[in-house]
Amino acid sequence: MSDSRASSRLPVAWRAAIQVAPGRIVPAKVINFSASGIQMQCAVMLREKQAYQMMMEVPSQRDASVRTRVVFTATCVYTILSGSEYRSGMKCSDYPPEHRELLQSWGG
Repeated sequence: MSDSRASSRLPVAWRAAIQVAPGRIVPAKVINFSASGIQMQCAVMLREKQAYQMMMEVPSQRDASVRTRVVFTATCVYTILSGSEYRSGMKCSDYPPEHRELLQSWGG
């Protein structure tokens, strides 16, 4: 089976949050990261093709206790039920330029 992704994924365990509706933010966990997107896990089923505001805490490669909150927009590509939570593939865009170096250090 081949993987048609443009960039490889890196397994991670980063805290995140996603705004699912105005005034409603739910916790999430980024479980893998790539240059073009993330896979995340949360308790809410996201709508495919919908754009969401997100935040993820990205640790420094040098010191994992130093984390940067990166706010960006992501569009849901798919959502599947996995146990009691949902896993969603998100195409990311709108990363702030000041976080580009940090994300590139993780392969993004």
